[in-house]
Parts: sequence; structure tokens; C-alpha cells
Amino acid sequence: MLIDLHVHTSRYSPCGRSTPEEMVARAQEIGLDAVVFTEHNLHWPQDEVDEVQAAYPDVRLYVATELTSSDGDDYLVYGLTDRSSVGAGMEASEILQIAHGQGASVVLAHPYRYRDCVPDEVYNYGVDAVEIMSTNIYNYSHTRAVDLALQLGLPTTAASDGHHVDMLGLYALEVDALPRDEHDLAALIRSGMPSLWIDVDAIRLQNEALIAELPAIRRHIASGLDNRTLRERLESYVNLTVIQGVRDGRDVLRPWRIPEQLAERG
Repeated sequence: MLIDLHVHTSRYSPCGRSTPEEMVARAQEIGLDAVVFTEHNLHWPQDEVDEVQAAYPDVRLYVATELTSSDGDDYLVYGLTDRSSVGAGMEASEILQIAHGQGASVVLAHPYRYRDCVPDEVYNYGVDAVEIMSTNIYNYSHTRAVDLALQLGLPTTAASDGHHVDMLGLYALEVDALPRDEHDLAALIRSGMPSLWIDVDAIRLQNEALIAELPAIRRHIASGLDNRTLRERLESYVNLTVIQGVRDGRDVLRPWRIPEQLAERG
């Protein structure tokens, strides 16, 4: 069974581009068994979750949140007993202490996406897992995220970080049975038992399309275009992170296989 741990919608995430109904309908269409709404800095009201769940009973819905700390790093928090205890702009140490005090699990979201280091709190207070694959993790940050997880001996996760229906189903976790609730989901993440799942064919097609676009991106960069102007001239799948990565000479293809070190560890 497949769970997408990291999903945003247009209802509660300003960057979301598909409605919750569209996201869940797409999840059902492509064979996902569960999705977790992880809106930015808030939890879905339970009555609204129940309403969507009733309309789509074949896809199990869970609620978590993606918290942005005062330093700008993102943490996925699962299984809080008091959802009102966290919010935007908190210090990372406070997020981790509150979450762990309530038996929740914290996943470091897309590490190395914005900068070439991870916060000290990851070492000083500890996270429960590291997200190593998503639609916002490219090879240059994926490799470092894997190394971080191995260094700290932490479980790893893969998820879509989907903001639109076309992002769902590229990465997920594979489990034998769905958790009963968010508390059990948090424990499952900590256990490291779920397997990472990748839609290999879809990722390869996306990488091939990007490879075909790279010469044009490099030409535009050489001509002096800034990132946002360049973005407006390219296909929709080429985002600002990719453009900056090309500008910096980084590998901006998406990871499409399980790292050997993790396979050996498993």
C-alpha cells in the first residue's frame, strides 16, 4: 500500500495549485492508498478532513503540517496531540521539543534545498527521519540528504511534496497496512520500516524532458537573463530551483532509484 506523506492543496497552502478534491481524486486514480495533508504552518480542521474523506472513501486521509522555523528551514510534523501548540516562525528547537514531548515525529523536509547546510538543531535536538526524495529534491541535494541520514542513523522518507495533481505519485512510502491514525503514522515513520517507492518510468521521462531543455536554459543564462525572466520563457516544469541549480553548475535531475547504501542498510 502506498502513502504520500507530503501533500499541499490550494485550500490552505498559498503555493498549492490544486484543490483538495482534485488532489484526492488524482490520488485514487493513480493508485495511492493514503495521502497526508501537510499544509504550511497549520493543520486542517478535522471536520473539513472528514468531509473530504466521506467523498473519497477509497483514499485514507491523514493530517500533519509543514512548519517553517524562524531560520527558514522546514519540518514535517506528524502525530501532535495538541495541534494548536505549533505555528509559523517558531525556533527549530521549540518545534522539536514540543513535537517530541507529544510523541510526534519530525521529518526534515527537503534538506539542502535553500542552503548548503542543515540547522544545528538537527544534531542538537534530533529529527526522526530525513526526506531524501520529493519533487523538490534534485540529485545535488538528494545525495547530501542520503549522506546526512546515514551519518545520523535515521530513517528516510520519499513523498511527492505535491502542490498540483501532476506531482502526485512520483514518490511515496510503501507499507503492508495503513496506520490507524496520525499517532500510529508517527510511530511508523520513526520505525524506518516503510520502503521507499518511486515511479521510475515517470521520473525518467521528466529527466529526459529536462535534459532536452538544458541547452536552452544555459543559453538564456549566458545571455544575461535573470531567473524569473528565464522561468517565464520555459516550460512549466522548469522552476526557479532548477534554473538556479543550472546556474550554479549542479545536477538538477530528479533521483530515480533507491541509493545502494540504503538498500544495503535495509
